[in-house]
Amino acid sequence: GYLNMSTIRTNEVEAVPDLEGVCVKIREDGESLPLFIEPKGDKDSVEYLKRWVGENKKWLKEKIVQHGAVMISGFDIKEGIDFQEVVQQYEPKLSDAYRGTSPRKLIPGTQYVFSASELPRFYPIPQHIEMSFLPAPPRQLFFCCLDEPTSAGGETCLCDFKKVYDQMDPDVRQKFEDKGLMYIRNYHRKKTLFTDPTMLKGWEDVFATADKAEVEEDCQISGIEYSWGNKDKLRLINKAAAVETHPVTGDKIWFNHANIYHRSNLHDELHRVYKRLGGVTYWVLSWMTYLMYLILAVFTNSWNGGFHTVHKDGTELDTKELHHIRDTIWKNLVFNRWKKGDILLIDNMRISHGRQPFTGKRKVVVSWTEPILKPSEQEKAD
Repeated sequence: GYLNMSTIRTNEVEAVPDLEGVCVKIREDGESLPLFIEPKGDKDSVEYLKRWVGENKKWLKEKIVQHGAVMISGFDIKEGIDFQEVVQQYEPKLSDAYRGTSPRKLIPGTQYVFSASELPRFYPIPQHIEMSFLPAPPRQLFFCCLDEPTSAGGETCLCDFKKVYDQMDPDVRQKFEDKGLMYIRNYHRKKTLFTDPTMLKGWEDVFATADKAEVEEDCQISGIEYSWGNKDKLRLINKAAAVETHPVTGDKIWFNHANIYHRSNLHDELHRVYKRLGGVTYWVLSWMTYLMYLILAVFTNSWNGGFHTVHKDGTELDTKELHHIRDTIWKNLVFNRWKKGDILLIDNMRISHGRQPFTGKRKVVVSWTEPILKPSEQEKAD
């Protein structure tokens, strides 16, 4: 079963950190997302960091809720196992179950550390709360940079989805709250060159099994409708709220995949990347993907693509409203350049993340906590 979000509320007295070997900072521009923790003097070893995180994890949990994310920077993290051991001092119970869309690979020598994404470097990953489309996403998310980007871009940018909720057009926000969302995902057994480009992986990779019965059991446990089509094609459908209540603060959070699980997302995102980074490549890609979007809109059924989102009643999302949502997200993006060894701890109940495209070298890995029922899903269970 899943954890109940109500079990993580706390009214305890604020913890006091040990600051003898670390210093705590915010960005020079005053942005509070994320909070930075850096070593003092020679206190930069993995062993020191593991001990410090273990002794100060209550304070860290409070700061992650307060700031949305904490960046631990300047320590001697070199391998995936270093990252895993540090994170497990903070949260011993990690998960290796991944039901998201992005292709990932387990990092050798670890049990819970995966490549953040195997998507091509030019492909921007729009802002999203990890697995927000599922009934039970991970409560927190952890990233680590093992090789820093050597080009422009490559940031794992962040966005406070409380601000997105607060700043959205009230009419658009209310419409999504009232009508909710329905996610449609389609998979072939395996991802091949001849499948839809929006089908980023096969269902064998998603569920880590080739057994249809195991897939069906997983869907039943998760409350996801499934149906089988020709040539072992799998369709998954689930309905979800567009907004959730943060389990600790009680704030309303924009909590969905509408901006990313829609065929309009790629060209829109690439156009914004072009405006930020410039370059002929992103200009060409933005126009190529826009033409592809127009062709697909005329000749194909959006319900048959790799992923799609509509309202619960089956009505299509308004592309102008999606554009407004993306505008609001981009207005609140925070960009931090990765440095080798950086560890980023994220409150996945409030803070979204995404990836800016890049060229050259870059290696970022990820781990996450066990799934926890969203408040809206808990209400159904009750």
